[in-house]
Amino acid sequence: MVTGERDGGGRLEILFVCTGNVCRSVMAEAFLREVLDSGPAAAEVKVGSAGLDAREGQPPPREVLEVMSEWGLDVSAHRSRSLGEEDVERADLILTMAMHNSQRLLTRHQETVGKVFTLKEFVIQGREKGHRLRSRSPEERLQELKAWIRHIEGLESGPGEGGLNEKLQLFFLHYFHLYDHRFTIDDPLGQSMDFMRRTAEEIRGCVRELAGPDLLRLSTV
Repeated sequence: MVTGERDGGGRLEILFVCTGNVCRSVMAEAFLREVLDSGPAAAEVKVGSAGLDAREGQPPPREVLEVMSEWGLDVSAHRSRSLGEEDVERADLILTMAMHNSQRLLTRHQETVGKVFTLKEFVIQGREKGHRLRSRSPEERLQELKAWIRHIEGLESGPGEGGLNEKLQLFFLHYFHLYDHRFTIDDPLGQSMDFMRRTAEEIRGCVRELAGPDLLRLSTV
């Protein structure tokens, strides 16, 4: 059974974030847990999910339960929870479902600029670098991938060449003004069941690539 609770132990903490924590982030968490359960890295990774506007304790809608059951996953025990300060501080990697989720998170927590990405952004941007990384360690690969994806020409500066606010202004200019819809997974709630199924399939594909040999190497799937 897949739940929204965190596992004990582990060296890496991956947190999926959406708006209400009853649909997309729940799917992502469940799919990653499934991958980890079949691989050697289960004890090394914590997986969780949360919502920016979650109503605490809400179960996933019937449509989500039905679609996930088609993949053989039971998320009926999941209960929504709101993203907290400790979640943000603890996580090594925060993967949102949409660019507007990242925008809100980074506006509130500017210090997390190096670890907040959309799921699709991390996967799509990481492909170019990931297959060339020599390290087999998930921790080292994560650090290299985060630095690669978030690198922006001029974001770094030497001594006396501008402070954090100046760097963040430059980052936000690039990141949000050059909005790329390829990096967003749209909310399927209120849409058709076909849309819900396509969303689940898209999230599953991204999660399996995230955990696969060309990115974090949490699994050989």
